[in-house]
Amino acid sequence: MSFIQRILAVCSLCLYALLITNCSSDGTKQSFEHSFQADDSSSYAITLNDESILLKRNGSKVDSVVLLVFLADECQACQGYYEHLNHLQANQANLQILGIFGQTSKDLQTLKKDLGIDFTLLQDTSKTPLLDNLLAQKQARANALLAAQNLESNSADMDSSDNAATASSRADNGGIHSEKGEKVDSRERGDSQGDMREKSDSNEKVDSSSTDPSSQSLESTPLKPDLPYFVLYDDKQHFYQDYEGIVPEEIFSSDITQLAN
Repeated sequence: MSFIQRILAVCSLCLYALLITNCSSDGTKQSFEHSFQADDSSSYAITLNDESILLKRNGSKVDSVVLLVFLADECQACQGYYEHLNHLQANQANLQILGIFGQTSKDLQTLKKDLGIDFTLLQDTSKTPLLDNLLAQKQARANALLAAQNLESNSADMDSSDNAATASSRADNGGIHSEKGEKVDSRERGDSQGDMREKSDSNEKVDSSSTDPSSQSLESTPLKPDLPYFVLYDDKQHFYQDYEGIVPEEIFSSDITQLAN
């Protein structure tokens, strides 16, 4: 690895660390407090840290694997998951499933009965919804990954350019030889080098848009995912995985069993 590549690798790691770490202006890590009202009238609180949460029920810490499920009462796609989530909650002792609603047209007890839900339902009463802050963290991880990929791509391009320059320099010092050891005519050599430079310039024009970090925008506003949206934390309540789209129950079961054991 060249000196420049080592520098770029270090820069990539530093940039990744900066982008995934929420820091306030005084350099301390930020945390976000979120409050919820449960369907059984108990109160829940979630402190969202950099890559973890702290879950409390009525002021006491909840020690278990946590699956947050973001729902909406009119979400048709959500309804196909309720039976699966009920089954998971009933068969995993070290698991707390929390179905989180924003604004709803019905109270939680009515929703729970109408939808046939057996796991705990929460209504987010925070000024800034928990989902918004979770999506901001998700976007920061995506931005960090994109930035690291761009730096790696630029490093590879620079290394390729260095090799091409070295080959060109060797060709200029003593000419280019054929496999039989015969020296190629200098005019042919010049034409060959000209073709190589032309191809190199053409490649640079094509590749520059894909490798230049400025050409790939880093989204500052995360997009809302399709509901339901799932976020899984281990028994220490460190972030493990998030899921969106069609997710079979077997995937949840496998991940949760692995975390619980």
